[in-house]
Amino acid sequence: MHEFLFKKLINTYDDNTATKIIDGLKCDKKTTFRVNHIKSTCDEVEYELKSQSIPYEKFDNADGSNIIINDVYIIDSNFKSNLENLNIYKKGKIYLQSISSMLPVYLLDPKAKENILDMCAAPGSKTTLIQSIANNKVSLTAVELHKDRYERLKYNLELQGANAYTFNMNAIDLDDNFKFDKILIDAPCSGSGILDINNNNYEKYFTEGLIARCVKTQKNLIKKASKLLNVDGIVVYSTCSLLKEENEDIVNYAKGCGFENANLSTVPSSNQNENYIKVFPDSIYEGFFIAKLIKK
Repeated sequence: MHEFLFKKLINTYDDNTATKIIDGLKCDKKTTFRVNHIKSTCDEVEYELKSQSIPYEKFDNADGSNIIINDVYIIDSNFKSNLENLNIYKKGKIYLQSISSMLPVYLLDPKAKENILDMCAAPGSKTTLIQSIANNKVSLTAVELHKDRYERLKYNLELQGANAYTFNMNAIDLDDNFKFDKILIDAPCSGSGILDINNNNYEKYFTEGLIARCVKTQKNLIKKASKLLNVDGIVVYSTCSLLKEENEDIVNYAKGCGFENANLSTVPSSNQNENYIKVFPDSIYEGFFIAKLIKK
């Protein structure tokens, strides 16, 4: 069982770590979400949760992100649907999002008046978080290739009240005259860090061919970002994969495109070194890789 996945993982990790990752992928995930500071406050959200008797606790490890997570001692299979029935959800005051998915944006550290590009923006989770952190004061451009996902991106931007210029196109076709201070590349990937391995059908699409296609796309996005970024500008590269060829190898490729590793700010992770952050899956986290690069 899971022979191909294990084979891919031990190209990067030892047997014990590979087994730990597979065990983490089997875990049921807690429902996590964040407060949208464009439309609401932590106090308002907490009041609504208490008034509806919905169990929650703050996730204090997330560096001012105001994440709230359902109580680990109370397992409620209807928790997600309960949240979606609340006005704070329907009005875009909270957003359901995995904690791992939020980390690349914290590392990007968006500031007011910066010109930021989100190259693979749909469905808008990270795009809207950029403006939530920056109080809607970033000049934000969001690009999405696929039409159906692009429509979802626009829906979430509108619901969250997040401002952005949007383009339904391949980011590698952007005019090189565009210039940005920061670029987020949440790259298409094999999804090895979020695979539903409790469903054996995943083996039908998690293949060498998929990985090879993703690596090609990832390199093209890095190469394009090098043309769009101002000197000393920042790229945050992330995937929901834990494979070396989609992560460390892409960072090494980026160095040939004029990038260097940038200093990493501290974000919640137990697997951080001087060059990247790697998050292993468990009951709270999804598997993620995040690197911060600077153009020289």
